[in-house]
Amino acid sequence: MGSGHVSWCTVRGPLAPWAAGFERWLAARGYARLSVRKRVCQLARLSCWLEREGLAVRELNEQRAELFLAARREAGYVTWVTSRCMELPLAYLREVGVVPPAAAVVSEGPWTGVLAGYRDYLVQERGLASLTVAGYERVARLFLEGQHPGRLESLTAADVSGFLAPECPRRSVSGARELVAGSASDRPLRRRPPLPPCTPHDPAGTGSARVPRVRFR
Repeated sequence: MGSGHVSWCTVRGPLAPWAAGFERWLAARGYARLSVRKRVCQLARLSCWLEREGLAVRELNEQRAELFLAARREAGYVTWVTSRCMELPLAYLREVGVVPPAAAVVSEGPWTGVLAGYRDYLVQERGLASLTVAGYERVARLFLEGQHPGRLESLTAADVSGFLAPECPRRSVSGARELVAGSASDRPLRRRPPLPPCTPHDPAGTGSARVPRVRFR
């Protein structure tokens, strides 16, 4: 496998041919030099992971991006571990045509229509990127799977708190914050104000956590 050279970094693996283009693409969008360097380093790590997994660039999608992020979290990394950080590399690789467009999520069950409307809201009203939308939709689906279809309009903040309490302790701090971010964006589902953030040390969202609370909006 070849390598892609930029002025200060070498990207090896299947993404190497697009390293220099990614650097120029970021610079053209106004990213600072340090931010560009960090992003190309992220591309290098993603390329190494694809090579280790035996995956071609065309096989990269949201699901495999999540596997890459999970591998980083399991290895103890705390940077480049959330879904949002994959938006730029995926956007660039799709723009140049080497990664297929994001596939529409097709699901069966009583919540199909609700999730479709929620997805439209995130894209059209919130203007979120596809990977962020996919992450929020996963949280919404996980939450709705534990609810009765007939009581959608009666869902309250207490229902979401009950969902978060057992889920947050199972996740890393960054994973818990992602979960809360998705839950705090579900106004079209439950029509209630967003919940206070929770963390693995404060699963009920009481505000007494030992890690700093984070604003998601």
